[in-house]
Amino acid sequence: MKKKVHNTTFSFVMTVVCIAFVVVAVLCATRLYDVQQRRERLLQESRQLNAQKQALLDQNDALQAQSAHSGDEIYIEKVARDQLDMVYPGEIIFRVSGE
Repeated sequence: MKKKVHNTTFSFVMTVVCIAFVVVAVLCATRLYDVQQRRERLLQESRQLNAQKQALLDQNDALQAQSAHSGDEIYIEKVARDQLDMVYPGEIIFRVSGE
């Protein structure tokens, strides 16, 4: 009779250990999934920030190039004519449409 009690106790302990193992495995899998999701979000954010950084560096380069010409009268006249449609008094602008 003692052997039966011992086997039942051993079976109960093994069942509890197996259940604990399954619970720990599920918790680890859930945590791993959360970590992977966070990693993907951080990688995406990093790519976006790098793209923004590159755009700002390009803009900075353009502004520095523009400021290098800021005292150049020929450059100022070109910008005034091309971007602001400015003309000297007495000049006439003819626009040709491609339609």
